Amino acid sequence: MHKATLHYIYDPFCGWCYGAAPMISAALEISELHVLPHSVGMLSGDKKQLMSAQWRDFVRPHEARISFYSKQIFGSAYVDGVLEHQDVLLDSSPPSAAMLAAEQIDERGVQMLKALQIAYYQSGKAIADDSVITQVAHGLGYEPDVFQTRYLQVSDSEITQHLNASNEMLKQLGAKGFPAFGLEIDGKIETLPLGHYLTRPLKFKADIEQRLSTRPGNH
Repeated sequence: MHKATLHYIYDPFCGWCYGAAPMISAALEISELHVLPHSVGMLSGDKKQLMSAQWRDFVRPHEARISFYSKQIFGSAYVDGVLEHQDVLLDSSPPSAAMLAAEQIDERGVQMLKALQIAYYQSGKAIADDSVITQVAHGLGYEPDVFQTRYLQVSDSEITQHLNASNEMLKQLGAKGFPAFGLEIDGKIETLPLGHYLTRPLKFKADIEQRLSTRPGNH
C-alpha cells in the first residue's frame, strides 16, 4: 500500500524532464511511494507544431546542458534524425493521453512516460504518432484492445481537463517551470526543487525515504 505520492509535473517534449529520469527511477525504488505524472501540455492545442530549424536551434543548447548535468543520452537517431526532419509532429496531447491511459489501467503512467521518452530521445521515434504509441504500449505488455480503448477515451474526453489540472498544480507548488515535484504525505504537499537533485538522484531517493520514515504514526 502506498503511503505517499510523488506528483511529477512534466511534458513529454521537455528535455529537462528527460534529464530528470534518473531521479524518477530512484523514486520508483521506494515501495511506499507512488509516482503520479501530470502533463502540462507544453505543445498541445494551438501550440502544437512541426519540427523546425527554429525548434532544433532552441533545444540543442539546453540538451547539451541536460547531458552534462544528468548524464542522460540523446541518441543519434534523435540528434541526426528527429531534429533534422521537419515532418515530425510535436504535439504533447497524444503521448500525454497514453500516459494517462496507462495510469488508469494499472497505475503505470510513469512507466509509459519513461518508455516514450526513450522512444523519442534515444530511438528517434515520433511519439505524437498513434502507431508509435501503440508500439510502446505493446512493449510494456498492454493488451492492444484494452489499451487502445482507454487511450481513445482519454484522447476524446479527458486530456484537456488533465492538462488544465496539471498547470493548476504547477501554480500551487509555486514552481517556476517544469519538471516539478510535489511530495504528498498525509494530505500535505512539499515542493522538492529540481536543482537540488538533478545531479544527485540517490539524494532525491534518500530525502523522500527520510520524510516517509518520520511521518506521524510510522515506527
